[in-house]
Parts: sequence; C-alpha cells; structure tokens
Amino acid sequence: MGALRSLISFYTIFHMNITQEDMDDMEKKFHLTPLVGLVFGSLLLLETILLCWAFREYGFGSGFATAVISLLTVYAGSKFLHFDGLTDFGDGMIVSGQQSDHIRALKDTLVGAGGIGVALITVLCSVAFYSLFGNNPWVILVIPAIEVFVKHAMVVAASVGEPGNGMAARQVSMTTNRSAMLSFFTSAIALAVLFAIGFIVGRSLFDLDTDFMIGVVIITVIVGFIVSTIMGIIMARTANRVFGMVTAIFWERPTKLPDPSWRSSSIS
Repeated sequence: MGALRSLISFYTIFHMNITQEDMDDMEKKFHLTPLVGLVFGSLLLLETILLCWAFREYGFGSGFATAVISLLTVYAGSKFLHFDGLTDFGDGMIVSGQQSDHIRALKDTLVGAGGIGVALITVLCSVAFYSLFGNNPWVILVIPAIEVFVKHAMVVAASVGEPGNGMAARQVSMTTNRSAMLSFFTSAIALAVLFAIGFIVGRSLFDLDTDFMIGVVIITVIVGFIVSTIMGIIMARTANRVFGMVTAIFWERPTKLPDPSWRSSSIS
C-alpha cells in the first residue's frame, strides 16, 4: 500500500501524505504502476459512459469532443507531468552535439522548438485517433484500457533503460525484467476490472452484443500489450543511446518528509 500511495501521489492530482518508507517501497515495486492507469481508466470509463449515453439519447457530443475531454482528463489528472516530460524529451532529442549537450537541453527549463513540435504532433495524433472511435458505445472498453497500457509501457521502459543520476536512478535500477513480467499481471488485473464494468454497462445500458464485446476486448488486449511493450522498449533504447540513461523523473528531494513537494525537471 505504501508503494501505491506513492505512485498515486506522484502521478495524479490526488495528494497523499507519504513517508520515506513509502518511497522506498515504490522504487522496489514499480510494477504496480498500471494500477495508476486503473485510476485514470475508471475516470475515463465514467466519462465515456456519460458521453455515449448523451449522444445516443440527445445527439449531444461527438467523437472529437470525447477525444478532447478524455485527453484533458489524463493531462490535468496527472498535473501535466508527462506532458512536461514530453516537451523536455523533444528538446533533448533535436539538439546537435555530444551526449552532454542532449542532457543539457533535456534539463533546460525553457521549452524550445523541439519540445513544442513533439508535444503538438503527439496531441494532434492522439485527438485524431481517439476521434476515429466516434461515440460508439464500445469505446467504453477501449479508451479506459489505453491508460493501463500507457503505464505498462513506463514499466517496460524502466526495465530496459540504464539508470541515470538522482532518485530515479534507484527506481530504474530496481525495475528489472521480472518487474516487466509482473507488470503484465498487474495490467491484466486492472484491465479485468475495467472490462467487467464495461461489459455490465454495455449490456444493460447500450444493449451491446456479448460476442461483439468479447471481440473488442481480445483485439484491445492483444494490440495494447504488443504496442505498449514495443514502444516502451523503443523509448528506453532511444533514451539510452541519446542521453545515456532512462529516467522516470529527475526528482529533487526536499529536506522534509512526509510532505511530497517534489519538483521534476526532466522526462517522465
């Protein structure tokens, strides 16, 4: 529970008082990160149910609106932490020069063209592909599950990556191939919860066919695990090559605990 409290306090807007023991527990049990995806997935599940119902009953909304609201929930719910890391990553990637030059751009608090470009393309692609789902009721099975796969990719990246400096070094070094395997099981549990609720709502509220929903779940699980695992590996190897390390976050530790007033200055 200490690890879970730390993860939720770090990656969401839900503040929890955490201790040093909780922090140490999180570093050892980073494979629990997909449970943070379950938190966001639950919020998205509720949102997509309401949006699909409003569209079916009153014609209110659109696939584009659903995509924007879903992404807003994730970005705001994570305190724009990953978005900030995305811009830093973009700046660090486009800089020419030695590895030290890439790291200096990565840690620079100013946002350059690389950060803006990468962030803009990522947001546009996300909205575009989410919009393809439209307001079909089966999105209640897909969109919430994506957040679990995103967090699974983070664990995979940490297991493949080389540790850098700071507190994240311990976190990355303690995340092993075994952690990545455990992340599969943690993700499966989180997905089972989301899919179970989705099935009940899909059958009772939207009259979705059971066989159709099973097909959607099978495709989502297979594609989701394959894509998230491959992307986690690609991101980690890219970071290893360009920056010489993978960091969950460059954390600057405050002098007092349990107040988790951490500040990040790099990628997430």
